[in-house]
Amino acid sequence: MGTRVEADVAAVVQAAIHSGARPFKNATGDWASSVEVALLDTILTIGAQVDGAYGAGVLPRLRAFKAFRGPANMMRVVATLGPFGLADFVPEQSQIDQLMEAAGQLLDAGIQTASDVDQASDAQRHALISTTGVPEIAWQYFLIALGHQSPELAKLKDTWLDQFVQRAIRHTTIDPQQRDVLLQAATAELDTLHQRKSYGTMPTFTVSQLHQAIFRAEYAQATADQ
Repeated sequence: MGTRVEADVAAVVQAAIHSGARPFKNATGDWASSVEVALLDTILTIGAQVDGAYGAGVLPRLRAFKAFRGPANMMRVVATLGPFGLADFVPEQSQIDQLMEAAGQLLDAGIQTASDVDQASDAQRHALISTTGVPEIAWQYFLIALGHQSPELAKLKDTWLDQFVQRAIRHTTIDPQQRDVLLQAATAELDTLHQRKSYGTMPTFTVSQLHQAIFRAEYAQATADQ
């Protein structure tokens, strides 16, 4: 591996760490069977700080909420907890208000579980983005967090991966193949780092987990002015 490539991999690794990438199972945003956690992720990540404070803020709250509610996959969990229950996991009253409003509107639009989410549904999309302070792009991020696939989402994910890597290595453009090689190498470095720090007790850190951490970081960046 050449000197420039090594430097680029190191830069991507540092950017990933600052963006909250952690090799914990289900910690980086794959909420395919956790619709209520996907909603929390979508709301809490709006305008979040993409730095160490970001990694220390959003992800631990999501992990704590996921551990608290167990294997549930019900939008109604958010509504049932109510503002006092949510206060244990959500730092700001404005975010609690957004969660309660969005959860109620998504329930009214027919979303009880992750399997009810229809990416082609204008009613469901409107239920989310009509929530006070929730931007248009939140619907796409919500779908990505739930593991949905479409040409539109694939294009957005590619854009976010490009932007993240370009910013990390300070290039204006990057070839997709080169980008993917850098992300693969960064994933291996992150896994080695965290296995060493945990004496081999942490789960394997995967490319998919790194991608999800990047999507969260870029979504936070895209909504920073919200």
